[in-house]
Amino acid sequence: MRSSVFRGHRRLLAPLVFALLLGCGRKGGNTVVTPPPPPTPTFRCTDSPVMVDKVALKCGVKVADDVWQIDVVIGSPTTSTDIGGFAFDLLFDPAILKYVPDSARAGAMLYQDGDTPLMSVRIMSGDPGRLVVGIYRTSGAAGVQGQSGVNEQIMMFSMKALPGAQFDPDPGHLRFDMSRSEALDSSDPSQPISSITFSDQLLLSFQ
Repeated sequence: MRSSVFRGHRRLLAPLVFALLLGCGRKGGNTVVTPPPPPTPTFRCTDSPVMVDKVALKCGVKVADDVWQIDVVIGSPTTSTDIGGFAFDLLFDPAILKYVPDSARAGAMLYQDGDTPLMSVRIMSGDPGRLVVGIYRTSGAAGVQGQSGVNEQIMMFSMKALPGAQFDPDPGHLRFDMSRSEALDSSDPSQPISSITFSDQLLLSFQ
């Protein structure tokens, strides 16, 4: 009895197995496999820790898919206690980056003691890849010291990656012009503070 049932099952299974084998042997078949879409490149910003008495660029917050807020900070506590302001130029490639107009804001550092600093941020006429920045405590206000935490932030601004931007491995897409960047004391006229220097350490990329 069991033998006859087994033979019956074999007769039912044989056509099914044959159909499966036939389908596997067909070239091309009817199944279309759609590959996953390639990953969308992301505008990224990376930085490194800031050393004491160094003014550096840091990744702030990502404002949009193609916009990063960049923070200008100083490694603190600074050795100088008489910082009256900063004057510096930032260089960038205008073919891939754009300064977001009116995005610049003064940080807390120069607001100490209730003073409201004066700030000027503009693209230099005839040089679209140069952002000229000046930020100073008001005339007559005493100088301050950079302090760890909120009082180490000098200012912040935003940069936008242009459509089709191609970032090469060079990390200098946004950097200080060292020959035109200095910290200043509170004297009148103000004098450069030699102990404070500027550092390039920011990397912008599409990955």
